[in-house]
Amino acid sequence: MSTTAWSNQALPDYLQVGEEMLPLVIRRHRSAKRICLRYNPTDHAISLTLPRHTRVTDGLSFLMQKSEWLIETLRDMPSQKQIKPGVVIPLLGKRVRIKHDASLSRKWVVRDDVLYVSGPRDEFPERVTEALKRIAATTLTRVAERDAQRIGRRIDRITVRDTRSRWGSCSSTARLSFSYRLIFAPREVMEYVVAHDVAHLRHMNHSKGTLSSNSAPTTTPPATGSSSTAKTFTASTRKWLIFVRR
Repeated sequence: MSTTAWSNQALPDYLQVGEEMLPLVIRRHRSAKRICLRYNPTDHAISLTLPRHTRVTDGLSFLMQKSEWLIETLRDMPSQKQIKPGVVIPLLGKRVRIKHDASLSRKWVVRDDVLYVSGPRDEFPERVTEALKRIAATTLTRVAERDAQRIGRRIDRITVRDTRSRWGSCSSTARLSFSYRLIFAPREVMEYVVAHDVAHLRHMNHSKGTLSSNSAPTTTPPATGSSSTAKTFTASTRKWLIFVRR
């Protein structure tokens, strides 16, 4: 990782990670308790968040210490998928091919492991993204409501968006939010993330009781085959995140 951009305390706009040059976004957050380093796969950028009174030089030193982590994170990321007819993407645990069908009477339909999308050819990327988000909203809502019923809890609202940093979350007002990109992960990964956040309807923490048999759906982390904290598990699921670009 190059350090030349940091001479004379100049703040770098870009950071060399391995053979790539990525945008570097440095910001302060008054509620931050510690320095936080993230790779943002949506923007293909590095984000460095500093507590209010932390020196920028300390943040840059921390960044240098984590250089190997950044390189490994980028290496583990799958390649980008450009939305065009014929592309195969992972969808709910299956390999699904995307095809354009201008004669289709509906906006989209999934049939025999093929996602058919209608409309003008020049609107194909936007229409595919719309279809994927609709599939995500329908699937994640159904799974979350099923899991909530199993533990006797009520969901106030479910939101599915293209979130930047979290797979899912649960508020104290019983509102759940999920990343639509969960549909690109293996089915068991998606279901575990949903089960974890549904469990927060009963326990708003990460104690042992959060994923106990009495408070959560019977879903175990597929990465380990046994119970573990969601923090560790959701970090490991990042390797299934794919980019979708126009």
